[in-house]
Amino acid sequence: MKALKKDIVFFVLTVAVAVLLFLFRFTGVVPHIALSVVGLALLVVYAVMTKKSWKLPALEIVMRVFYGISLILGGVIMGVDLAPLAIAHKVFAALFAVLFVVLFVHKAVTANKE
Repeated sequence: MKALKKDIVFFVLTVAVAVLLFLFRFTGVVPHIALSVVGLALLVVYAVMTKKSWKLPALEIVMRVFYGISLILGGVIMGVDLAPLAIAHKVFAALFAVLFVVLFVHKAVTANKE
């Protein structure tokens, strides 16, 4: 149950960052970039803290790859404003968010069974 507390804190912080990132229209570019870096830091710190307790390691890695791809595409969009890149950026961000929630729910369910 102690490990689940870390998961809950991380979940709340990451969801808050993700919601703010999806509100780009209201936050603007500079806060969006800053929030992206905060999200990246959260993912790295949390991965280091919990890597040994990952229930589905392949999906944990894929989730982080989706965030990384979205982050890279966001950087590319700053230099080359192409609609397909913007769409891919949003798709990978959404895939990250969905997989993040699915993995958290899976951890919560399996933690209650142990």
